[in-house]
Amino acid sequence: MLPTPRPDITCKKLQVERAFARLGIGILLSVLASSAGAAETARDKTSRFLPYVELAPFEVNGEQLAVSIHARTKSDRKYARKFAEEVIGIAYETMETTTGHGLLIIGRKGEPHPVFIYRKFLALSEASQLNPEVAALAPALTHMLEDWENKFDFKDDSTDGPDIDFDMIVNAVPLPLEGVGSKLYQMAWADDFDMERFGLRLTSLTTNDLQTDELARFEWVFYLPPKSAFSDAMKEVVPKMIAKSDLGFFQRMAVRSALTIFKPLLKKAIEGARKGMLYLSVLRAMSDYSEGDIEALTGSYVQAMMPFGGNDKYDTPLAAIEAQKIKNEEYAKNPFVPPDPLETPDYGRFASFEGGYSGNGKDVTHRFEVDDEVCTWKYLDREATVFLPAGDSLFVTEDGQMTIEFLMDDSGEISAVEERRVRRNKTVPRMR
Repeated sequence: MLPTPRPDITCKKLQVERAFARLGIGILLSVLASSAGAAETARDKTSRFLPYVELAPFEVNGEQLAVSIHARTKSDRKYARKFAEEVIGIAYETMETTTGHGLLIIGRKGEPHPVFIYRKFLALSEASQLNPEVAALAPALTHMLEDWENKFDFKDDSTDGPDIDFDMIVNAVPLPLEGVGSKLYQMAWADDFDMERFGLRLTSLTTNDLQTDELARFEWVFYLPPKSAFSDAMKEVVPKMIAKSDLGFFQRMAVRSALTIFKPLLKKAIEGARKGMLYLSVLRAMSDYSEGDIEALTGSYVQAMMPFGGNDKYDTPLAAIEAQKIKNEEYAKNPFVPPDPLETPDYGRFASFEGGYSGNGKDVTHRFEVDDEVCTWKYLDREATVFLPAGDSLFVTEDGQMTIEFLMDDSGEISAVEERRVRRNKTVPRMR
């Protein structure tokens, strides 16, 4: 049993929890149904890749499922199997249907993460060293990388939280192998992950070379970094967390000595994020849910996996997911649809909306102002956001991502402002 932490250590633990819980969306590992063809694939001795693939059958609520696992050691295979079975079971119960014929590849220590393989391709594209028809694939790969990096964005706007950027933890981050990314990974594998040789291959690559895909028989493919990647990530993350805190010298030394408390929390957080990534990938590949529903479900799953989020690995996430399904159904009844701005608004009628509003019931936290036909909504000391009139009491941001609507009480007085974004509503009462 861990020792009871001191208050200052508990505070740090909560900072860690808040930072990792912001995954929003999302993050993910893989799932799949059994296939006799996959077993045959594993016996294909003409491939340097596929002989390491084995089918791992398991059962969820009496249903027979399976995941194909690519691993090169018994310990890696055991870890990957346990990891996948847990996530696939959750995904299956979420969708209440097949999780597909998928492949989980667990990386090996010392091999480059797929992100660095992709970056090699993008760097050569940027330097105009690729054939034009191959370089045309770069934007799609860039978009995929940016989407994945955003899901692991731990930037903290507060003054006391840790700033953890993507490259600090990249070696511990899983990701789906899709499209050109999957084919580039297979090429790097064929070159024994020799990045110099791989770079030379890329400079002479043609689109015909990209037609071969040993993994095309799988409905989804997911890359999971080796289990040891967590320890490497901690070497980057923990010093940054300590350095940004406002603790004094002796308190910092106490925090360092308390890493036996922090490391299990961080490990649980990163592992929860990794599992969330597989969950997200499987739902994207196999479910009929909208992208918004998938991200909301993934956010609930990951939150339940965070430190202090729950007491088990199965029932707590399932309960969170079931609750989110209900929210998704409610949202579907009244989804966020950005209104069109008015062409000729009467700015004079908005003067009564001006003033302070309170998000905490005590102090002014929000302020609405109209200045020279420019309407702004400001939160605390952050930069004011411009809103365009879209109705008698409705306003929308220039990018259409948020609305504010002024609400009236029975006497016709302004009582509050309702903020709306996709899947987020908040009512801010007016200060009297």
